[in-house]
Amino acid sequence: MSKSPTSPRRVALYARYSSDMQNPMSIDDQFRVVERHARQQGWMIVDRFADSAISGTVSRARPEFQRLSEGLATGGFDIVLAESLDRISRDAEHIAGFYKSARFHGVEIHTAGRGKVDAMTLSLSSMFAAIFLEELATKTRRGLEGRVEKGLSAGGRVYGYRPGTDTRGAPVKGKREIDDIEAAVVRGIFRDYAAGLSPIAIANRLNDEGIPSPSADTNRRSSGRWKQNTINGNRVRGTGILNNELYIGRLIWNRLTYVKNPQTERRVPQLNPESEWRTAEVPELRIIDQDLWDAVKARQAAQKKRSSKINATDRNKLSAGQALRRRKYLLSGLLHCGLCGGKMTVAGSSKYRTYYCASAKEMGPSVCEGFRGLRESVALPLVLSGLHTELMKPAAYDRFRERFRARLADSQDAAVDRLQVHDARQGELETSKRNLLRAIEIGQDPALLVERLNGVDRELKEMQGKRADLLVPDVELPENLPELYRAMVADLAAALSDEAVAGRAADELHELVDRVVVHWDADARGHWLSIEGSLLEMLRKSAPSKLDAVRGDIFAEVGCGSRI
Repeated sequence: MSKSPTSPRRVALYARYSSDMQNPMSIDDQFRVVERHARQQGWMIVDRFADSAISGTVSRARPEFQRLSEGLATGGFDIVLAESLDRISRDAEHIAGFYKSARFHGVEIHTAGRGKVDAMTLSLSSMFAAIFLEELATKTRRGLEGRVEKGLSAGGRVYGYRPGTDTRGAPVKGKREIDDIEAAVVRGIFRDYAAGLSPIAIANRLNDEGIPSPSADTNRRSSGRWKQNTINGNRVRGTGILNNELYIGRLIWNRLTYVKNPQTERRVPQLNPESEWRTAEVPELRIIDQDLWDAVKARQAAQKKRSSKINATDRNKLSAGQALRRRKYLLSGLLHCGLCGGKMTVAGSSKYRTYYCASAKEMGPSVCEGFRGLRESVALPLVLSGLHTELMKPAAYDRFRERFRARLADSQDAAVDRLQVHDARQGELETSKRNLLRAIEIGQDPALLVERLNGVDRELKEMQGKRADLLVPDVELPENLPELYRAMVADLAAALSDEAVAGRAADELHELVDRVVVHWDADARGHWLSIEGSLLEMLRKSAPSKLDAVRGDIFAEVGCGSRI
């Protein structure tokens, strides 16, 4: 569109404030300054653009800046006017690109403070903006580090805690206090995971119970529901409920650095060297006891070990998962040579299957001299007998009984926590019901409120019906605990002897028994075996369903190497 030489120049105004730098009133302040400047110059204001609570270091996330950039090509204005150049952008690449596009389309950039922007002004402003951002980042990090050393928060809410106050009840910046209700939820998550539940099963339970997730009632783009990643997170990066060391009274800062991806302009986490981490002990914020934390870490390590096996490949280029599925025999891959430590391989027909040292058989006596092969028909009863013998020793039973007692006590604590969370949620629903009824009484539109009231009433009745199932149990050992224990050991031996379940049993054995070492007694001309592994843990996985009194992770691990 052509313009008369005598017509006033058309100007588009741009203003922006950052949530971390200014307040919302600054938009009006900026427009007042640039409008006065435009009037003084005799320009005609044809459009206004403003981005609120958005950093000047991004461009794609600023809808009004994007609209202004697209408007350069339309010929709708001759000048872009801002209070200062850093209002348009603090990023040198962004402002340079905008300047090039403006010049291409014949649009000038002006600021109220320094007038028309040329190449030199642009370069100097970009340089000063970059210096400003670097200095701001350094000063901010310095301040945050000082707060961490005092045991205070360096920013960000952590589930399980609320903002802290002083003795007069006034809020203290950076101080945290334990939120009893959320802390009970955290303990429940740790207990469930240690007892063998998967993160997705835990998330499902929390959602089913109507417990708000950490993202509920926040500005985050989330459904407000629990997800498995909220619980599991990333162990190396320390993210996720199960990996937050604040729950054991240890505040870790600077584990991650968030860097803007130049392609997506989104901040992505990068793991810092451990030497750069800053740690402060805050025992008053501990929610999880050390035994439970260690149990969770042990299970995570076991899961990682199993995952690494599945992702690995064997010498035949098959995945370990495929190799595991190939197992036909209970002792496959478990027997090791007592001379060289290498694995023993099986050979022969079903009736005469015999285990030999693979190194001796394939590489010769220079690697391992080997010894007489061990018949599977002899090895299997020996291993099963050894498992049974070790598990029936008084010391093993005593440890089992104490672990069982501890598990019952932990179950009682878990029931107390769950009841507390339940009652808190029920209290919230009762308050909502009272507020809705009061709103109807004072004359608000019942058509808008009755549906919500009915929903709250239904949920409240469900909560009231579930409460009876959450009563705290007594901590009493079953009178027939010795009989239960013997039955479990017998059932384990029977299950492992069943050829129909040899593949499944072999997988269980590989998880729980590290190895079975085969030794040769030259004087006695016979074999003897030693078992290395976590024997009592096998009972948890193999406990028959009819023994409902025995559930959860209640079995201590016993490593043995005694002669069989």
